[in-house]
Amino acid sequence: MKERSRKKKPYLFFIAPGFIAYTVFIILPIIYVIYLSVFEWSGLGEMNFIGIGNFKTLFTNTRIAPVFWNALKNNLKYLLCVWFIITPFQFLVAYLFYLKIPFFKYYKFMIFMPYVISSTIVSFFATMMFNPTIGFLNTFFEKLGLHQFVSAWVGDPKLSFKIMIVLVIWQGAASGMMIFYANMMDIPQDIIEASRIDGCSEGQRLTRILIPLSLPACSSIIVMSSIWALGVFDIPFMLGGPTGGVNSSLDFVNLVFYRYTFGSVLSGEVNLGFGASISVTMFIIIMIVTFIQNKVLTKFEYDT
Repeated sequence: MKERSRKKKPYLFFIAPGFIAYTVFIILPIIYVIYLSVFEWSGLGEMNFIGIGNFKTLFTNTRIAPVFWNALKNNLKYLLCVWFIITPFQFLVAYLFYLKIPFFKYYKFMIFMPYVISSTIVSFFATMMFNPTIGFLNTFFEKLGLHQFVSAWVGDPKLSFKIMIVLVIWQGAASGMMIFYANMMDIPQDIIEASRIDGCSEGQRLTRILIPLSLPACSSIIVMSSIWALGVFDIPFMLGGPTGGVNSSLDFVNLVFYRYTFGSVLSGEVNLGFGASISVTMFIIIMIVTFIQNKVLTKFEYDT
């Protein structure tokens, strides 16, 4: 009987390793963080159960709550940039490559090259370029006598977030662009040839064929980019430091998590429980945003 059951379900041997690894390294840590969020604990000594006290502190404390809401606002601003700036830019570049503009292979290489560089290294180069005292840009403008263009750059709250978005586009646009490009190249040529025979213009071909057939790829790109936007840490940390830059213009929730969990900002000591409450809150927000995005984007997908 055992041998028959094994023969009937051979797929279990293939599923089991991945399922076990996923459970051990993903599911169990999530459950443990949720459990830890109701305790006050420094990582050593006795764990003090406080119920939803960490969440009350996060949402109602007069010193901490404004910091968290400001950081979450920056995350949501970044999320809007993903939806309305970064993803359309990736699609536009992929479309230009699909049209095989002159030297498109060279441009494709130059756009993809920054993607293989670590975000930390890219951010470090950016600080060297936009540093107000020793940065390349201010030195360059001063040498040319263009003092009106000298600026604090990342030290200016009005410019710091915009600089970060430009940096993200330069460093990360290649991922979505290559997915869009591969999706366009996968469109059957019979459809494209039929549109030419029917007299479709390039604009009609874009709006009636390429965009509808690219919506599944667009859905995947938006979901992945949105999750990354709500969990971003490295680039704002390198540009603005652990405090989130001038006037907290580059403060994100993960930076708040870092400061209050390991930086002894909350009460002068490490508090893993409070950090866990921030993680649980962001986990819930990410799940809600992802669910809404999937529901909305599914309605626009082209039914083949």
